[in-house]
Amino acid sequence: MTPSRTDPAADFAALREDLGELAALTLSQVERAIAGWEDSDPSVAEAVADGDREIDMRSAALEARILLLHQNWSTFASDLRLLHVGLIAAVALERVGNLAVSIARLAGTAPPPETGAEPVRQLIARMGETAIDALALAVQAVARADLAAGDLAMRDARRLSPMLDQVMSAVAQAPGEPGMRAWSAAAVLVARHVERVANNAAELGARVHFLVTGETSPVEE
Repeated sequence: MTPSRTDPAADFAALREDLGELAALTLSQVERAIAGWEDSDPSVAEAVADGDREIDMRSAALEARILLLHQNWSTFASDLRLLHVGLIAAVALERVGNLAVSIARLAGTAPPPETGAEPVRQLIARMGETAIDALALAVQAVARADLAAGDLAMRDARRLSPMLDQVMSAVAQAPGEPGMRAWSAAAVLVARHVERVANNAAELGARVHFLVTGETSPVEE
């Protein structure tokens, strides 16, 4: 994966391709982990853990590529901003990979009770869809230097915080059926992990302003 010095266009195109591949792998991990949780399938944990090793390897290789490109092409200001944001993206995607492993390990740890679980399951499913879409959009925004997409990714990602509050409220209102307490605790952990996936998407979306303009963007509340 380490590039030789050829020309800047080819080298930075390869960087974008590597970032896209890492993002695709990370997104598939989150999707697999959330699906395992929804199906109460404990076998998904091993598969996601195996996939996380690939994420770790690719993330480290991407960082190595970026550092070498920084040495080779130090005169290209906008491309140097891509290196900066690319490093942040590599770390963020590695974190998301770890979150996918954590979600997958919770799958099947406590079977859902016969009643009272469905509202929480539906909320977490919506959170998962929103977080995955926001992260995919944020990575696209970085790859394309698309300000509008970065802003949209941030807005979508920030929808997760009130959704987490809804999960907490739904858990609190669920009937006290046997087994509900253990399942609810696992569900809350899953919801928190999914929210952190969205937080990483928001961080990447916010970096697009710097990537395009060279100026930092004030953090939106």
